[in-house]
Amino acid sequence: MKRFRIGHLYRYAKPASPGDEVVDGIPNFHYVVSMPGLPTLQLEKGINPPAATRAVDGERLSVLLLSSNENKLGSIENPWHDTISPDEGFARYFGDNKTPDVDPGTTPGNRALLRQFELHTSPNRAKREKAAPILLFKSSRKGYKEFAGLALITGARRVTQFAEKNGGFFTNYLFDLVVLSLTEEDESVAMLWIADRRDPKNEAKIANAMAPKAWLAWVKYGSAEIEKLKRRVARYRIVPKRDQVAPADSDKRKVLQKIYDFYEPKRHRFEALASMACESMVKETGAHYQRGWLTRGTGDGGLDFVGRIDIGDGLSRTKLVVLGQAKCEKIDAPTGGVHIARTVARLRRGWLGAYVTTSFFSDAVQREVYEDQYPVVLLNGAALAAETTRLQLASGFQDVDQFLHHVDAGYEDQVSSRKPEEILWE
Repeated sequence: MKRFRIGHLYRYAKPASPGDEVVDGIPNFHYVVSMPGLPTLQLEKGINPPAATRAVDGERLSVLLLSSNENKLGSIENPWHDTISPDEGFARYFGDNKTPDVDPGTTPGNRALLRQFELHTSPNRAKREKAAPILLFKSSRKGYKEFAGLALITGARRVTQFAEKNGGFFTNYLFDLVVLSLTEEDESVAMLWIADRRDPKNEAKIANAMAPKAWLAWVKYGSAEIEKLKRRVARYRIVPKRDQVAPADSDKRKVLQKIYDFYEPKRHRFEALASMACESMVKETGAHYQRGWLTRGTGDGGLDFVGRIDIGDGLSRTKLVVLGQAKCEKIDAPTGGVHIARTVARLRRGWLGAYVTTSFFSDAVQREVYEDQYPVVLLNGAALAAETTRLQLASGFQDVDQFLHHVDAGYEDQVSSRKPEEILWE
């Protein structure tokens, strides 16, 4: 039976050869999606809906394929950053509007996703039965696609983006998705299910007969059950060095090198950029973050910047202090675990730590943070470069160097000798 399996790579060759099961020694994408008598499914764009199926019980979209190209993240062509994390059970995906003065809800991809968002969040079971499954794919090199899971859309909000190439600021949609568990299906999705959904003779209920268990449970019970159906992988999430500092010839690595070269002669001032990057990273998760202040350059005892995360509203609102450590370190040398321990030692009950570095975290340090359950966020060099690029482009600066000078110019105004807990009073 033809299936897409999470974490497996598929060859997306041109021209397509749907009759070949394997191309270049790798499973052939077009073979997996080929269905007798039906147009082949494509991944030519980021958002790929096939033609609607006019079934006996009404029109439905059989499936919707999303693809994210990791090579273009942080570029002028694609200054936004999709996040697809199947092991954590979530994804965030930016829509297809890239043009100022255009209603982002009118572009083909956004329109398709917004329609599915309405069905995916509906309390009406009949509407959920017609909802299209979202198949997620990632690409790190041309002609290859990695399957990243089956998803539901749980949120959609308008955001402002910036792209010099496309004329400046424009409005787009950011979609939140939950990646469903496929444990019962051996981490795979059967294309027979999608074929049944594309068959106009099948009512929606019949068309979903081959759906994964998690999908059927969601159809039956709705959004209230999503958290139970979310994919979770029980393992150490050890990130290798190559993913923390980016390949030597990549744009991300070039940005990281510029950051290191700029701050190496004045390392204590790196905390201004680190504080902004931490804020940007936290806000991307949907949480509310308030940037506080920077500490003095010496005698900070493992503390470089202060921030705050707010959770809830009104009487349900609580505030969490964030203590940040910033280290401008050699890119190819791992950061020292003792520095992270110093940050953790400063935390009080209910406080969080953030450690931002131009370097990377060794396997041993990551394992220690995981096993000891330290409440600390780790931002490595590659992640720092990505956040810096996002901030640079969103601020309208033409290059990273201009942005770094801008950040550094505001350093002195942010320095304070206040106690961390004072941010709770604001």
